[in-house]
Amino acid sequence: MKAIRNFLDKIDPELMIQESMYGFVMSLTFITAAQLGIFHYSGRTALILAIIGMDFVWGSIDMYIFYRMDMMSLHRQVITLGKMYVSEDRSSMREEVDRELDGTIFDLMDGSTREKAVDLVMGSEIGNFGGYRKEKNKYLFNAVSAAIITFMTAIPAVVCLLFIGDDTTAFFSSSAISSLALFFIGYRMSPYRKRSMKALTGLVTTAASLLLTLFAAYFGG
Repeated sequence: MKAIRNFLDKIDPELMIQESMYGFVMSLTFITAAQLGIFHYSGRTALILAIIGMDFVWGSIDMYIFYRMDMMSLHRQVITLGKMYVSEDRSSMREEVDRELDGTIFDLMDGSTREKAVDLVMGSEIGNFGGYRKEKNKYLFNAVSAAIITFMTAIPAVVCLLFIGDDTTAFFSSSAISSLALFFIGYRMSPYRKRSMKALTGLVTTAASLLLTLFAAYFGG
């Protein structure tokens, strides 16, 4: 349990929320399709394998995409700094350096503060590769975590299908657990401070997920 707790403490909260939501929607899609008779399966085992397989596949896809995108961004930053350090006219690199601040907290700051940040970078010197290796390891950890989280969201549905004999009850229980999880995910995602607004965000998230689930199930998503 301590190892699991340590693992969860290291995961980026936003990544955990995002992948949990994605995984629960995927599991819910199969359950809904089975309930509506859209997805035909030979038995409980086939349905369980379909849910596990889909969460595993999309978790693996996310793992690869997240890692490659993060590494591409890191490589671009390294190349930008490398060009700046060897340039005889560093001022010519100012626009490229400024672009690296896009999508960060500096987007919300005044122009003069952003200019000062660019000045600091422009006046910096070559450091060691400790920071690069640290970022690379963090990206790899986040990518693997994304796959694990997505895969783990299949557990509630699988448990219901394994231990509840009646199909209707098993499907309803699985859907209810997934919907409840989506509600709390929405609650956690809410930008509001009032609990009532957080609860509303949770309800909207659940409702939107259920609608997307019906759409995906009907069209074979």
